[in-house]
Amino acid sequence: MESVALAEPIVDALNRVSASATTPVSTWDTRFEPADDYPRDHLDVLSNPKERSQLLDCAHSLWYVLAMWQLHDALADLDQELTTVPPPVRTAVEAELATEAKWLRVALAEEEGADVSEEPGQRLWERDEPFVYTEDLGLKERDREYLDQHDDYDTDADRQVAADDLRMMLDAYTRCSPDAFVSISLEGLDFFIDPFDDDSGNHDFYLEVGPKMSVNPLGLPGWGISIGRWEVDEVDDDGEAIGATGSTFLDASFSDRPRTADLTALLEASHSQIASWATAAIGDTLDGTTLVVTARMR
Repeated sequence: MESVALAEPIVDALNRVSASATTPVSTWDTRFEPADDYPRDHLDVLSNPKERSQLLDCAHSLWYVLAMWQLHDALADLDQELTTVPPPVRTAVEAELATEAKWLRVALAEEEGADVSEEPGQRLWERDEPFVYTEDLGLKERDREYLDQHDDYDTDADRQVAADDLRMMLDAYTRCSPDAFVSISLEGLDFFIDPFDDDSGNHDFYLEVGPKMSVNPLGLPGWGISIGRWEVDEVDDDGEAIGATGSTFLDASFSDRPRTADLTALLEASHSQIASWATAAIGDTLDGTTLVVTARMR
């Protein structure tokens, strides 16, 4: 039983590594015509821990940024699990990573017309049906389509900022406790916080946070929040609410791009503070934040 308990998180991490590494090279980048490949440099990182930081520097596209963030996260979890296993197990896992990368490169070269001779133990790969198993956010076609909608930038510098914003959102999301009522939307590229607390009445409000929630003096999108209120529009036979419509009534902006710690603190605090923030007037700074109210619709 002890060996099974030790093996399970290692196998889980390996599955996540395989999925995050394999899916991008099995997927066509259809943002432009003609369709193109996603980068493959990450395959070199699988067996080279010293180079893993480059996974968090890429800015090819938002979906590839997400896949590389997940790959880095899976590799970090794998490293952590391997600290408690015997050296032979660690050696076997490292060999598995190198083997995975090797056969993916061979299959990709063969797809491009290279004359590749078969070798014992060669693993099969098909672009349309890669053998991966994961339930993680972001590797499905729907999620890629969501992120592609946001992937329209005039300069490489703008694309890099968007990539950094997405990575910061993912970092902040993973740091939040389950009690923060936070969900992340790739469709809207934002957070949605819908607290439910009958004692405080916070369930009347919801909060959206994201890098495109405000507009700076130059007319460019920036980090901000919107607070909305739920209004019941349908009840059941007992008078209990079963339907509601939300409407935004307050916008607030960060004076500067927030840090990951700032964003995490905001998401955690919104559960208890949203009702008091909802009373702020234009020009007010929301308690405990650097957010300044820029608009109030009512």
